[in-house]
Parts: sequence; C-alpha cells; structure tokens
Amino acid sequence: MSTTTATMTVEEFRALPDIEEQRVELIDGEVVEMPSGGPAHETVKSNLTEILVAGRLREQAGKVYAGSGYRLYDRTELVPDLSVLGSERLKRRIEERFRGAPDLAVEVVSSETAARLRTKIRLYFEYGSKAVWVVYPEERLIEVHRAIDRVTILGQDQILKDPGTLPGFSTPVSAIFEGL
Repeated sequence: MSTTTATMTVEEFRALPDIEEQRVELIDGEVVEMPSGGPAHETVKSNLTEILVAGRLREQAGKVYAGSGYRLYDRTELVPDLSVLGSERLKRRIEERFRGAPDLAVEVVSSETAARLRTKIRLYFEYGSKAVWVVYPEERLIEVHRAIDRVTILGQDQILKDPGTLPGFSTPVSAIFEGL
C-alpha cells in the first residue's frame, strides 16, 4: 500500500508554524528540508557575499540577498544560498521583487542530491534567471550555468566572470574558497 502526501501551495507553506526558523523549500508542492551545510558551506557563502557585495557596490547595479525565498509559481518557492537582483527588479514593489527567479541564483552544494539540484537549476531558468552558479567547496570548483545546456566549469586557478548577468564583475575563483 502506498502513501499519498497532499501537496501544498506557497501560501500554505508560508503559513506553517516556525517556517522562518527552518531551512526548507517548496518544490512542486512538496516541503523539502535543506540540512545545514556546515563550516565549509558557510565559509564559501560568506566569502561570496563579501565578493558580490563589493562588486555590486562598485557597479551600483542591484542587491545581493542571502537565503531569500523566491516564489516561482503557486506550488514552488526556492531559497538559493545567495541571489542577486538587478536594478530593474529593484524598481518593483518589494513583494513583487521576489516573484519569479532571481537574476542570479547561487547554490553552494553540501548535501543536495544531483537530481534535486538539476530540478532547481531547471526551475531557476524556467522562471527567469539569467545565470545559476553552483559552487562545490570540496572540489573547489564552480559551474556557471548560463542556460540549461550551457555550463562552464571553473577551477581555483581561473577567474569568474559573468558579463551577461554581472557586467564588469570578476574575481579569482580561489578567493571564493579562501579559508578552506
């Protein structure tokens, strides 16, 4: 005998008690727990936040967010580790900014399955992301997805640039893994 789990909407998901204190996402109506990433995960997130904020401040084009939820449609809300919204998105009312995918979604991989990660990348692009960066702390490499089928893999000795998403931005990949 199989068990059927009822799916929920984003509104029902957001109404769950203590939802803000948990690391969870809603994917196709299913609540997905996101385990804590640990020290390496948090170090990479911190490094990237500092790098992205400095880059955005120089360009004065957008904002960097950590752990913000993006409502993609009525049964899916994703929470990338980091995200960037360009200045055009920032002109919208605050609640409208977080509808649809961020311009740039950054996922730092620690415990996510490959299948779930592929689903999230597909959803980000389907709902408007210009790029998705997938960061692998253990391997010290970054996948820069510019479309579902366009991926560039960068190692520690390379420079990360994403002119279509962050014009003028560049950083040594090694800086992202500093302290590991």
